Amino acid sequence: MYGLEAINAANGWSMALVGILIVFTGLSLLSFVISQLHKFLPFVEKTGERPVDSEARPQKKPGPVEKCPADLKVQAALFEPIIEELASNFPLTELYAQAKEHNLPHPHLSISALREATILVPLGDGIFTWDKERLTIVCKKAD
Repeated sequence: MYGLEAINAANGWSMALVGILIVFTGLSLLSFVISQLHKFLPFVEKTGERPVDSEARPQKKPGPVEKCPADLKVQAALFEPIIEELASNFPLTELYAQAKEHNLPHPHLSISALREATILVPLGDGIFTWDKERLTIVCKKAD
């Protein structure tokens, strides 16, 4: 006996159906376990560290102003400590990092305004420099 007759005689269709159900159930269960794994891992991991409460977490020092100043002189004054720290030619990423470290408000907007006023001059390849003459001119006009 060969073919479909052999499958019928040996209960092949029911075995195939049960096999499909077992595989589908197993894959569904595996999918559910993987989707809930992020909830289970903290119980399994024993790092000895407890989650830090929001009260015990160190607070960032408040920035000098809450809003992004519209006045270019104020923006330049906020960047004055950074101007002194950076070298004459510096990558823009370093300026952003320093602005974040000094907790300046809206560094992207401030740096964009300084670039538009040509106080922050691009040298190419992401390297910038300060035009200190233009910076002093802007500061004098604002006075």
